[in-house]
Amino acid sequence: MSHHNRIRSTNITVYLLATILFLLTAGLIFARFYWGGNTVQMEDGLKLWRVTTVIDLKGNGDRARVRFTLPSNTNRQKIYNEIAHNSDMVFYTRDRESTGNRIGFWNSEFLEGPRTIKYFFSVQPKALKYPLPPTMRLPSNPLNYYPEELHKWLKPSRKIQSNNSEVRRILAKVRGFNRDLLTVNRKLFEFVRDEVAYRTEIGSKDTLATIEELSADCGGQARLFVALSRAAGIPSRLVGGIILKDEIKKETHVWAENYLNGQWIPFDVVNGYYAEVPAHYLELYRADYSLIAYSGMERLSWFFAIRPERIPPIDQAWSLYVLPLHFQSLVQTMLLIPIGILVVSFMRIVIGVKTFGTFTPVLIALGLRQVTLWPGLLMLLGIVLFGWLFRCVLDRLKMLIIPRLSIVITLVIMFIIGMMMLGFHLGQLNFMYVSLFPIIIITWIIERFSISQIEDGFFSAVKDLFGTVFVSVAAYYVLEIPFLRSLLFSFPETLLAVIAAQLILGRYTWMRVLELFRFGALYFRDQPPVGGEA
Repeated sequence: MSHHNRIRSTNITVYLLATILFLLTAGLIFARFYWGGNTVQMEDGLKLWRVTTVIDLKGNGDRARVRFTLPSNTNRQKIYNEIAHNSDMVFYTRDRESTGNRIGFWNSEFLEGPRTIKYFFSVQPKALKYPLPPTMRLPSNPLNYYPEELHKWLKPSRKIQSNNSEVRRILAKVRGFNRDLLTVNRKLFEFVRDEVAYRTEIGSKDTLATIEELSADCGGQARLFVALSRAAGIPSRLVGGIILKDEIKKETHVWAENYLNGQWIPFDVVNGYYAEVPAHYLELYRADYSLIAYSGMERLSWFFAIRPERIPPIDQAWSLYVLPLHFQSLVQTMLLIPIGILVVSFMRIVIGVKTFGTFTPVLIALGLRQVTLWPGLLMLLGIVLFGWLFRCVLDRLKMLIIPRLSIVITLVIMFIIGMMMLGFHLGQLNFMYVSLFPIIIITWIIERFSISQIEDGFFSAVKDLFGTVFVSVAAYYVLEIPFLRSLLFSFPETLLAVIAAQLILGRYTWMRVLELFRFGALYFRDQPPVGGEA
């Protein structure tokens, strides 16, 4: 077989393999849409809801933090398919053992300008009626009767003043001489339901303000019921959440839970649900706890976007959405690396931009996503310039390469720490993020820049450096496309298509775009004129 035929055969093999990978990608996505199977099975009469929490904020250049309560799995609601968009903020979750709440935190050491945080999840709730215990008497000494972990639900708090004389006066009037627990519980429920008018308010009242005005929103009414229950010797707590409807809303709903005969039983005085929770209630937190809190920013607003939906293919057992929420950010970053490498391959092979290594621009682009673009580029160029100058000094000492690199790394670390301290004292907290750049990669760039300058000249080295920066910026903008990040996380088999694209690039033999400016005149001069003789 001739050399030309071997090349043609290899090209056919590569293009055929790339086509198979493209078709396989499309086939896997199609299969997950239609035959993938689901981890959550729909039951008759139940709905599946998709809830999107959107938090718009604006940083003022200081350390910023957002705390938001996240829903948990209970015996009446299944939470799955969660994902958090961080908007360049560090995200993590914590469980509050004292309340059982699950909390999400978004932190930033330097937050400036507008940001949007999004938290998505699917929920399948169901209605549940709780059997009430048999007749039992109120304990004469509740703190001795109930275990220690329930004592906090018997004591007064800042907004639930269960030890107040006015609360005890109302309790005595409503209860009378009755000591039956279920009867007293029912009387307290009916008193709040019938005597306190519902009124929408900005900021819920505490117990005493609700008693004084005999009007309150769901939070004020629930606090009064909880205060009366605690005063009667019944462990009681608040529960907060949202009522699921196909709408965009900001309002939350609050109800109460009383501990009766070994279990927490819900009571909603506003909507009249006694010992039951309807199917459209979503629980977000327990206790008198704020849904959202924030610090270090100029403004913040939020809302829920709620819609019913069918179970999508991303809810399968092998979906990345089943991973713990705080691990998903790491997986998202890993999925972006092949895309960044594809950008570098295209820029080097098709466009003809020279860079210091293949992976260097990708790692720089990942660092720029944390630092933000222009401050990050200025800091990067400053570090490289500083390291190169010291590298030139070390050249005069005729040192071996390993000690020389070790010294450069040490000096780069000292310079980075110095920039961080200078930025701190000048109030430029974005300098603190310079530590996110991979130090070893920066040191390697300094070494390659120095070698290139010696072998090819200073201007050639500068051209390669700016080529690296240019490709890094191009990769940065590609990696910042929200749709691309969502597509990769929902359908990671898309990486098979990335491999197919790399196969095609691997057989690219045409002239590079930048070479057209250097050799274009020679190339087109050798081509026969259109309609003329060869």
